Amino acid sequence: MNKIIEKALGMLLLLSVALTSCDTRRESPTSEESINKSANLDATQTESRTSEKAEVPSSNVGGTVMTPSRNIIQNITAGEKLATLGALLNKSGLVETLNASGPYTLFAPTEEAFENLPGGAIEDLMKPENKQRLTEILNNHVVAGKLSSADLKNGTILKTAGGKQLEVSNREGKIMINGASVEAADGISSNGVIHVVDKVLMPEEKDLL
Repeated sequence: MNKIIEKALGMLLLLSVALTSCDTRRESPTSEESINKSANLDATQTESRTSEKAEVPSSNVGGTVMTPSRNIIQNITAGEKLATLGALLNKSGLVETLNASGPYTLFAPTEEAFENLPGGAIEDLMKPENKQRLTEILNNHVVAGKLSSADLKNGTILKTAGGKQLEVSNREGKIMINGASVEAADGISSNGVIHVVDKVLMPEEKDLL
């Protein structure tokens, strides 16, 4: 009788172990399932990081492609439409300023704007002895802060980096700065914004060339 009871208990014990093993296999994911879940998680995280790094699209401002990840100087020198301005900024030493964090708003004269200056004016400004005068003129195109076209409201007075004033005229969406028309606006840069204008903004009447 004791042997029969011992055999019965032994069978019950084996059956219990077998049932527990089956439950464990059902509850625990297989190795393949774990790998797939891990891969899906990594893919989701990678997609999220890629989305976070997605850059604001580049824009064509006055014929120059401007990218938000570039600073003002990099965007100006990215094409040939603002080549004269780029050369003058380099000659004046303002490149270092506009490479800084800022932010700055730059009113950028077109090639045609510089061509409309009296003959020989650009060559004269490029001379070493006229560097201070050149710097004063270019500083009249720079304003502290990142001012989009929406910020350029009619009657607004802007103080330039040279300490002068610019007056904004904005009527029915046509923006003018001291009589110069904004031909293309909102060239967003990493350290500011560029607005292309059709005239060179002279500091004051006596400085006209």
